[in-house]
Amino acid sequence: MAAFGFGFLELGAVTPRPQPGNSKPRLFRLPRAEAIINRMGFNNLGVEPLLRNLEASRYRGIVGVNLGKNFDTPIERAADDYLILLDKLYGKVSFVTVNISSPNTKNLRALQGGDELDALLAAIKARQQRLADHHGRYMPVAVKIAPDLDGPQIAEMAALFRKHRHRRPDRHQHYPVARRSRAPGARR
Repeated sequence: MAAFGFGFLELGAVTPRPQPGNSKPRLFRLPRAEAIINRMGFNNLGVEPLLRNLEASRYRGIVGVNLGKNFDTPIERAADDYLILLDKLYGKVSFVTVNISSPNTKNLRALQGGDELDALLAAIKARQQRLADHHGRYMPVAVKIAPDLDGPQIAEMAALFRKHRHRRPDRHQHYPVARRSRAPGARR
């Protein structure tokens, strides 16, 4: 993919443990619609082989990994799977994407709502901060959501993303110009 000139690569989805994915066939072409239906179900070898492949790779560009929960992990324990993956991948990739959108993983989309999403984001952001402190660098975490959400669902999720967003420390306050108030009419 890098040879085709893509600006970054996102690998996965990967789960903590290997899983076979959904039964075949699970990929369907719709030629007249110029579309593909994917019902893969996060088929992958687990995070350990991925780590070995990353280590052996000669690619030095931006690499992210799409994180999924194992199909047999109860939805109440989904955060555990994402935290395991975050722990193992932090510092080894450029970013991770927490995938809570797959309709092919039972109950996964339940994590897109209210209290479930709030708890998941709180756990991930707390671990991300601990890992950033340990590794001495911040690694971005994206969240993949379903494309078919309605307006109120998107608004609720946006509020939670704002609540749990990364706040950079203001490293420039020791410069007098940074402490000065903005000019009249200046945009924020």
